[in-house]
Amino acid sequence: MIQKRFYFLCIVLVFPSFLFAQRANFSLNQERNFLYQRSVVGKSIHTSFTPLIASKIFDRRDSILTSKFKLDYKSFFYKKLFAEHFIAVENKEFEFFASPILNISFGREMQQKKNTFTNTRGFLAGGVIGGKLRFESIFLENQASFPNYIHNYIQNSNVVPGQGYVRPFNNEGYDYSMSSGYISYKPFPVMTIQFGHGKHFIGDGYRSLILSDLSFNYPFLRIQTNFNNIQYTNLFTQFQDIRNPISDQSIGFTRKYMTSHHLSININEKLNIGLYEAIIFSNANSNKNNSFDINYLNPVIFFRPVEYSLSSPHNVLVAINAKYVVLRQVYIYGQFILDEFSLSEMRKIDNWWGKKYGYQAGIKTYDLFSIKNLVVQSEYNFVRPYTYAHSDPLQSYSHYNQPLSHPLGANFTESLLILYYRWKRFTTRTQFMYAKYGGKKLNDSTSYGNDLFMSTNNRNSDSGVEMYQGNLHKLNYFSCNIGYIINPITNLKFTVGYVKRKLLNEDSTELTNYYYFGLSTELFNRYYDY
Repeated sequence: MIQKRFYFLCIVLVFPSFLFAQRANFSLNQERNFLYQRSVVGKSIHTSFTPLIASKIFDRRDSILTSKFKLDYKSFFYKKLFAEHFIAVENKEFEFFASPILNISFGREMQQKKNTFTNTRGFLAGGVIGGKLRFESIFLENQASFPNYIHNYIQNSNVVPGQGYVRPFNNEGYDYSMSSGYISYKPFPVMTIQFGHGKHFIGDGYRSLILSDLSFNYPFLRIQTNFNNIQYTNLFTQFQDIRNPISDQSIGFTRKYMTSHHLSININEKLNIGLYEAIIFSNANSNKNNSFDINYLNPVIFFRPVEYSLSSPHNVLVAINAKYVVLRQVYIYGQFILDEFSLSEMRKIDNWWGKKYGYQAGIKTYDLFSIKNLVVQSEYNFVRPYTYAHSDPLQSYSHYNQPLSHPLGANFTESLLILYYRWKRFTTRTQFMYAKYGGKKLNDSTSYGNDLFMSTNNRNSDSGVEMYQGNLHKLNYFSCNIGYIINPITNLKFTVGYVKRKLLNEDSTELTNYYYFGLSTELFNRYYDY
């Protein structure tokens, strides 16, 4: 019944899309978004909820991408390779574009003396019909063999991080596919409605403790409304828990749902504040209170009072994000998330297990030391044990065997430094990361607060819950790469890179020294840095 209601609502809202005009989404790729964000620093523009929806500010988004590139090739072949979509048709009534997507790469992990590869083929297609209907679709088919630490992760989760459910391929390889797409329309000048299958990211940092594009794609309905300095976004989604396939295989994996609101306010041209609330709910068990409630479809309510009034067991998360422009092309940002709040319990019990919160603090600079196109970003993330988790793991803040926020789950701290530089068609990126987290202990079914897929009922204690409890892990990660942008429209790049990783815990030490090179169409983020 809940599934029927969800799709009915989506159909009702999407059907009128044939009657109204709309605009396209920007890519989620963070390096590409540096160009957009740099162009609006210090302006009263909302950038914390991505993918960005093109607006009057970004009417010429392609010019932002291509302004520093030579595009006036006389040769048809050179135009298609270096400056245009492979297929591009445009007239008064119809627009269409399409390009192939590639990710052909090879690598060598020196520690284990293992060869790796990625072989991705796919396409990107989109267009406008009659100036009223906008659509976009991406499909990828992949075979790959990964460095051992990613291989081990896939073995435990059955998914390539953020990219799909796996099937065996040859000896140590995987076969997987991935698709995304959306349709969009504007019923009013201030409102955009989108229905599709994809990802979202909330925040101004490299990581998000609120909602990240880390996990696999999911069905969504996004309603975004802008009133001058206010942007209000409703996001309705359907997630899957692939650890627990239900008995009727014709239906597939166990489903759960999220309804969320994000209110972004530009206090002035320097300060932006965002307020977020979300509720995860599933009716996959027999608890009569654990069912869908029509209140969750209300686009303007506060979930916490409703959840409390219903005596609901659902998982509610509230958060705030902020950005402040300190100097021209320099801003600081942060987030604070709260997953449980009982002031009386926190006062009575020392380090109460339900003291579930996290925060982020960071700084990002553009054109540092007057070096054009140099971006430097530093970030710190902190999340208490058991945050995002739930007594019923089906209702944890997760999707497709991955967290919806940070890849380390909870019970961790992380420090990041990222340097990115672009000169003409050349790019270089360097990242340093150090993290500590308390993980599982061998032959111990106790939850120490790091694994979101373990019930909080299996916790080790109600009080005295400290950071890094459990098996202490220390993670050092370094990566650097040099790239050459072949086509700025599709972000087709040739890249050479190196990764060094060391994970130390009470039981073992895991070392990785990995070199790679390849040709890739980079339209979204791939997170392998954990």
